Amino acid sequence: MINGSHLAADIGCDHGRLSVALLQQGRADRVIASDISAPSLQKATELAALCGLGSRLTTVLSDGMAHLGPDEADAIAICGMGGELIARILEANLPAAKNARCITMQPMRGIEELRQFLRKNEFRIIDERLVLDAGRIYQIIGAKSGKPAPLPGWFPQDEYSFGPMLFEKRDPLLIPLLESYRDGHLRRLEKARRKGVTPKALTEIIGRMNGYINIAQEMHKNESE
Repeated sequence: MINGSHLAADIGCDHGRLSVALLQQGRADRVIASDISAPSLQKATELAALCGLGSRLTTVLSDGMAHLGPDEADAIAICGMGGELIARILEANLPAAKNARCITMQPMRGIEELRQFLRKNEFRIIDERLVLDAGRIYQIIGAKSGKPAPLPGWFPQDEYSFGPMLFEKRDPLLIPLLESYRDGHLRRLEKARRKGVTPKALTEIIGRMNGYINIAQEMHKNESE
């Protein structure tokens, strides 16, 4: 999702592998890598030097995006942390977030809270992808400042677990993702029933997930035909 960047900001860079990959692949001319951990920044510095990219990577000890000026970075990556934390990081420096051409986010959890924040604060989702790694499916969201796109008529206004773009793109991992969500709720429902209760909220969300699975299957079927 990051390409053609003059200066990309890798927020919470950890060991710096994403920062270095952006430089190696020519996706960014320069990268400013930040973290709240000095040892992590040292690892990022050493990795960049090892790859001959030390002159194009700058490291900064910083909490979130506190170090970024309002027009400094044209691309921002915030990956590998909770969605609520990503939202707080964006909110703490909205000028920098609003001026970026693309913000790439990979929440480990709290996807609903992040999507609600993006919609409420007028960030437009411009790309979505699913990635399978070590048996887990991760959602990756690309967004920029702008009025959110209207939701399709079939997509509920109160759904924040995933976006309609994944359906429209026929993402091959969408149905497995939906099935994993449904199966998790089915396990919780079975556990509740063993205790003699059948929570209405659980049965409703399972029904909703089955509906989404049917929609995704129908879209894939129509495309193949």
